[in-house]
Amino acid sequence: MEGEFAKLLEKSFKRLNNEIITGTVVKVTDREAFIDFGWKSEGIVPLKELGYKPKIGEEIDVCIVEPETEEGYALLSVNCARSIKEWKKIASDLEKKGVIKGRIKQRVRGGYKVAISQGITVFLPMSQVDIMPVTKPDDWLDREIEAKVLSVDRKRRSIVISRRKLLEEKRVKMRKETLEKLKEGDVVEGIVKNVVDFGIFVDVQGVDGLVHKSDVSWSGLKTPFDTVQIGDKIKVKIKKIDREKERLVLSIKDISEDPWLEVNKKYKLGVLVKGVIVREDKSGYWIELPDDIAGYVPVDTLPKGIKLKYHHKYRFMVDRIDEEKRRVILKWQEERQK
Repeated sequence: MEGEFAKLLEKSFKRLNNEIITGTVVKVTDREAFIDFGWKSEGIVPLKELGYKPKIGEEIDVCIVEPETEEGYALLSVNCARSIKEWKKIASDLEKKGVIKGRIKQRVRGGYKVAISQGITVFLPMSQVDIMPVTKPDDWLDREIEAKVLSVDRKRRSIVISRRKLLEEKRVKMRKETLEKLKEGDVVEGIVKNVVDFGIFVDVQGVDGLVHKSDVSWSGLKTPFDTVQIGDKIKVKIKKIDREKERLVLSIKDISEDPWLEVNKKYKLGVLVKGVIVREDKSGYWIELPDDIAGYVPVDTLPKGIKLKYHHKYRFMVDRIDEEKRRVILKWQEERQK
């Protein structure tokens, strides 16, 4: 029970130490001012801290530093009260301003401590650092940032900020400006935000766009993962602009002319070509040929015992052109492969 009582007392004291109490001067000596602040016993404030000799009846804002000294009085502080009032004023100014600048000083649980002006330290949650997930937390240390004030807790004297929210708000403005000037058919540069099975998500000057897997290559043999990585800068062509949803339909392959238009000139019957095995199905192997052309070798045309290896390059002969399925049908070259 004594341990629990001590914890409650400590918790109560910590709370009081962060609260401003207005007391009345009831007695003044050469060293101290005695303050009636509503407790059974009075409190004392050193005149050295107060900075002047107050008058009887004067009201002074204080904090409780020590609930009871050996003399039976509470030790009070005007500097603590001044500090709290100054902090509240700064916090109010920051709330009105909305955006602050600071330097990331230290990693803590769940985020960072950021030093801003006038000696104030604020908290930046890890989830609020950037639009993209933070993969290398230490790289952000000692970096100067601009962030939005997310919340102010005056009782706990804590401020939470968000760089991500500020970036998102800037992106909204940028997105509207970008959508006004973009046109279908434009070739633009974007940054890869994510890569998934069905396509590539690209940020084009603040506007989200998608390159569907069918628009990655003319041959259809390249997957999104074969083509780009997150963070890459790539050129894309705008196929469609959905202004209502503020999204773009993009294409990588449409930047270049369809190579199939020249397929009959470059892949004549009987010509020897080299290609890389990129896919296999029940009927045969898909081969990536030069100029982003899809080649195909039916498995039943291969000599007995021949099994082609994924990502290996082999020599083939052009057997025929399948115009309907847009693929060059190949057959195994009997001479020694090099």
